[in-house]
Amino acid sequence: MSFMEEFDHLKIQLKDIISATDNFARNKLIGRGGFGSVYKGELSCREGQIIVACKRLDRNFGQGNVEFLKEILMLSKCKHENLVSLLYFCIEGDERILVYEYASHGSLDRHLGDASLTWTQRLKICIGIARGLKYLHDPKETQQRVIHRDIKSSNILLDEKWAAKVSDFGLSKVGPANQPRTYLFSNAVGTPGYCDPIYWETGFLSKESDVYSFGVVLFEVMCGALCCEYYDGGQFKVLVHMWQKCFDKNRLDDIIFHGLKEQMDPLSFKTFSTIAYQCLKKAREERPTMAKIMQQLEIALKVQELFEDLGKSMNFEKMKKIAYRATYTLTYISQSHLLLLFLKGILVDDGKTWFWVNKKGEHCELISAERCISKYERLYLEPITRPVSRSVYHLVFIYFQF
Repeated sequence: MSFMEEFDHLKIQLKDIISATDNFARNKLIGRGGFGSVYKGELSCREGQIIVACKRLDRNFGQGNVEFLKEILMLSKCKHENLVSLLYFCIEGDERILVYEYASHGSLDRHLGDASLTWTQRLKICIGIARGLKYLHDPKETQQRVIHRDIKSSNILLDEKWAAKVSDFGLSKVGPANQPRTYLFSNAVGTPGYCDPIYWETGFLSKESDVYSFGVVLFEVMCGALCCEYYDGGQFKVLVHMWQKCFDKNRLDDIIFHGLKEQMDPLSFKTFSTIAYQCLKKAREERPTMAKIMQQLEIALKVQELFEDLGKSMNFEKMKKIAYRATYTLTYISQSHLLLLFLKGILVDDGKTWFWVNKKGEHCELISAERCISKYERLYLEPITRPVSRSVYHLVFIYFQF
């Protein structure tokens, strides 16, 4: 049996694709990449009409039969909810077409600068990517380890529920399964800005190369921008080193996407940014595994969801009244921002009371001794805390009066 006979069940006729895409009509074109053009189509099959994405090979774009066959091989054997699904392929004459499940929200790069994409949504997207890469890097049973080699935001597709799908396996490499480390040597390929510097310089490829690229995507998600700024004449500037310096100098506020900071729980933000930074370490052995990355991203999401649940339970009208009592004028632009301020704590009542909200949503007050004793009184015992009505906690001083 020939190599391609193994995949005969995935073959589809060119006439069916022409019918589905209205003969590759211009209004059906939804994207272009290194492989060629992608068209939206409505394909008739046994299950009825389904919406698909048809990627048509254009050899002028730099890829050819090798990448086409590799895509078929990889996606026919690798099945995961966070990998794009290959439905069919077509080989007729010079035509080489791959037919995928349709991702209605397109690629991630198109949404980085969308203010309506919330921090929680971004976290879930990143967790989906991490799960897909973990599946490729940590094979089970006889599955071979796959190194993608071209992880970037334009190769992450988003379905109608914003679930992430890793796509474009034309440049991927396969290594032996059940090995703690896989090193391969090849001509360096990938996309400037995303490519692992060690791989680019030496040609030595490892799964940590994908980790580096994913770290760049994590920073893009946080900053709301692509890792490269492009100028006239084909010139571009890579922003990754600048992002790393901002982390080193504790100046991430300078680069974070506007509107995101006010949505974030501080611990969620710190957890996310720290693991993103670790992915970009120069030394491969210092980069985390995809399992570790996924764990940290899930922690960031859990903390964020707790933060949002807390916000839903708060009486913001009451919080605003407390804010008016602040010793210094409080400036905030949203309810989430105000909640952040209260979680950190504020001085009220001319600096005589420290007020904050704890993680359970309880209001807490630390009252100065000046409000509790007169100049003729002396404090004898250590302060203790006790709960009082309506979930308000006061610092109570026990003292004797002369």
